Amino acid sequence: MKKMILAVCILAMHSSEAQQQFPYWTAGLNPLGPGESLSSIGPCAGYRVSPVIGFWAEGSYIFYNLYKVAGWEKVRGYRFLFQPRYYLGSERRLFLAPELRIKNFSYQAVLSFVNKATGDTLPHYRHRASQFLLGGALVIGIQTRLPGRGNFFLELTAGIGGKMRYIKRRNIPPGYSFEVQRGGFGLAPHYEWDHDGTPYVPLGARLTWKLNRRHQ
Repeated sequence: MKKMILAVCILAMHSSEAQQQFPYWTAGLNPLGPGESLSSIGPCAGYRVSPVIGFWAEGSYIFYNLYKVAGWEKVRGYRFLFQPRYYLGSERRLFLAPELRIKNFSYQAVLSFVNKATGDTLPHYRHRASQFLLGGALVIGIQTRLPGRGNFFLELTAGIGGKMRYIKRRNIPPGYSFEVQRGGFGLAPHYEWDHDGTPYVPLGARLTWKLNRRHQ
């Protein structure tokens, strides 16, 4: 009798795993990317190892400063996100993930530069610059199956974390440097502060498509 019960349990587990078809891949995109402050576009992909564990990444091309952040012009660059995900709940649609975020872009800016030795100032000096941002966050997300589309999902995510900003400026005359103007609201983004750490709250929405597993 015990052997029969054990056999039934093993068959039930095998049937459940077969229905889930793990592992499998997903592909998707960020529909809100073109509407972000630094407009971007690019694909995302995930690999669901098991009902509990998955990995997800996104790469996007930054092509425009939509809201004229800091007056930057001719913005070009990329953004990369990576999340190892841990799925929760009976349906395994809720997940927690530490997120690695890398952003690198170049732009044209107009700032004033000061030569401390001579006291001279270059007002409104146009130059090229680049920024590298490295960040990390703890993210919570949920997957919702779209009506009538068995393999299509909407993913919503929110989190909290911090990031560091590193800036390089080009074609600046020798002896001149950009002077940071301190003050203002402490949590406000300091877009031109080099080696500056700030908190950030990542919010996102992704449309994803589950790719069917190929049976051997």
